[in-house]
Amino acid sequence: MLIKFCSTRRTTAAPSDGFGAIHRLLSKALFGVAVASGMIIAVPLARAEAPSTTVTYQPMVSTGLAAQHPFEAWFVFDKSSDPTVPGYSIPAGATIRFTFPEAFTPKSGGSLDAVMLKGWAQGALPAKFSTALDEKVPRTVVIHFSEGTAFGPTERPGLKAIHLRTNVINPSKSGDYPITIQFVDAGPLSGKIKATASITAKPQPNVAAYNQLHQSKDENWQHVKAGEEALLPLDFLITLPDIPRSTISLKASESAVSILSDGKPIGSIKTEGVPVALTPEALGPGFSRLGIIRVHAKVGKTTGMAKIIARLDEGTSYLINLIVE
Repeated sequence: MLIKFCSTRRTTAAPSDGFGAIHRLLSKALFGVAVASGMIIAVPLARAEAPSTTVTYQPMVSTGLAAQHPFEAWFVFDKSSDPTVPGYSIPAGATIRFTFPEAFTPKSGGSLDAVMLKGWAQGALPAKFSTALDEKVPRTVVIHFSEGTAFGPTERPGLKAIHLRTNVINPSKSGDYPITIQFVDAGPLSGKIKATASITAKPQPNVAAYNQLHQSKDENWQHVKAGEEALLPLDFLITLPDIPRSTISLKASESAVSILSDGKPIGSIKTEGVPVALTPEALGPGFSRLGIIRVHAKVGKTTGMAKIIARLDEGTSYLINLIVE
């Protein structure tokens, strides 16, 4: 079958995973993810072998799943974000097609991009592929791999998610909309699946891990010896919609760490599981204006799993796991 492409952008060995304002502000490519509350896991079609997929917010913008804004989100496959868990391998010549329903409107110009991800924020997977709109079906975004991807050591566990930034405009009404994902010539992954994009009436406050300050190493899933502090600090990126960029800061209390915007509470960082103490660190006014915050995590003497949950009021949340040994 011959497919004609338009609006093509070819990507080679993406060194990082970012688009948007902070890319310009920091002069580095960033990319991330926030876990949106109420997200819906895709249900596979009959006989499909494509991986189950969840649509989640992309953390550097708060508009990607908002009505009448360009669609931008993460498609997260059914693999644990734990870097010790292998992801998927995509063979050379494979194609992934994302077909949006008729309520979405293709728009000329704008941005059309994709980044292959290893499962964590700022964790791009080197890959050679092209991203295009199907000329005959302009609501379909086509990713074609000129070279295959494979999983390897812990720092390169394989494909676990795709960040898709499009010039397709979201519907004018909020609601759940199915996006058809088709893997073609992808070996055992070949098949179709539907993933649900939950479109909101307005942009949502967004929080996600921010790994750029420690060379894109994954701050999630760290192994920590009992009684010691996690090697990497826990950095988060806060993105607030429809308002001028405020100063984001932290305030510790007995039960949680409050997230503040210009001194007003907008969310919190709390812990679950085995004991862990969180200590905020002020990164300076430049980082605060960019929405970057940091806490240090010191675990107790009990071994097991510690969970650190950053959550914004009426917005998204993000989970960090620490393995206490």
